[in-house]
Amino acid sequence: MKKIITLVIASIFIFTACEGPEGPMGPPGEEIVGETFEYTNVNFTAGNNYTFIATFDPPLIEGDAMIVYRLEAVDDGVDVWEPLPTAFFYNEDTGDQMQYRFNYTRGDVHIIVEGSDLTAFGANLLSNQVFRAVIVPADLMNSVDTDNIDAVMKAANIKTIQKLQ
Repeated sequence: MKKIITLVIASIFIFTACEGPEGPMGPPGEEIVGETFEYTNVNFTAGNNYTFIATFDPPLIEGDAMIVYRLEAVDDGVDVWEPLPTAFFYNEDTGDQMQYRFNYTRGDVHIIVEGSDLTAFGANLLSNQVFRAVIVPADLMNSVDTDNIDAVMKAANIKTIQKLQ
């Protein structure tokens, strides 16, 4: 019995101490990259039905998602982005309110302003607006804070922004 225990212990040390040659390198992983489009000088009027439409070429890959952000302010030279949808309440007495929202397909994105009386809102909310549409690969959607544009762009490995008007 002592010999068997000794052999088992010795074989454990012998086989765990052995190291073979390193195997071949595996294939490179797929680089997950998203895209960002920045739309400047966006104006919402009754003439365009308070809607901005942008198309994509090539279209989104099936399963990818899109998140749209509005440039809310610039604070000490740093852009402050807010995710859509977002709402504003103009007058509590009259109940005037408006909201920015969006919808998208594989080929385009619609940014829409809706509200009770859009004439009550100043040009600062309807004219010369800046939006970023971020295409997020499906593999990243569950692992990123979509309220934070910087986190989304970092996770999607976005280094350049296509600025469009």
